[in-house]
Amino acid sequence: MFGQYNDLIWFMLGVFAYRGLTTVLSYGHLVNMMTEINKQCLTLLGIVSADLSLARELKYTNLHKTGIPEEELQEIKRLDDRTFETWKLVSVSNLITHFPRTYKFILKYEDWEGAMAELERIYKRDIKRKREQKP
Repeated sequence: MFGQYNDLIWFMLGVFAYRGLTTVLSYGHLVNMMTEINKQCLTLLGIVSADLSLARELKYTNLHKTGIPEEELQEIKRLDDRTFETWKLVSVSNLITHFPRTYKFILKYEDWEGAMAELERIYKRDIKRKREQKP
C-alpha cells in the first residue's frame, strides 16, 4: 500500500528530523547566548557600582575639604545612599523583568545581593577555568 509513497515517506521523515534537530541545536545556542548576556550585564552593573562608590568617596572628600558643615555632609551621604540603593534595586529589577521569559531559568538571583553573589561565582568559575587551561 505504501510502496508507491516510500520515497515521499522517507523524505517527510527527513524533513521532520531536520526540523527537530535544528530546533534543539538553535535552542542550545540561544541558551549559551543568553547566559553570556546575563554575565555581561552583571559585569557591567558591578563595574558601574564600583565606579559610583569611588566617585562618591571622592565627592565626600572634596566636600569635606571645602569646609562644609558635618551635618550637611551627613545629609548628602544619606541622600546619596538612598539614591544608590534605589539604583541597585531598579537596575536588577529591570534586568530580571526584561529578560526573556523562556530563558529566566538562567537567572539565579532576585535582588542586588544575589546578583553580586552570582557575579562573584562567575568570576571564580572563570578564574578556575583559566587555571585549568594553562599547561
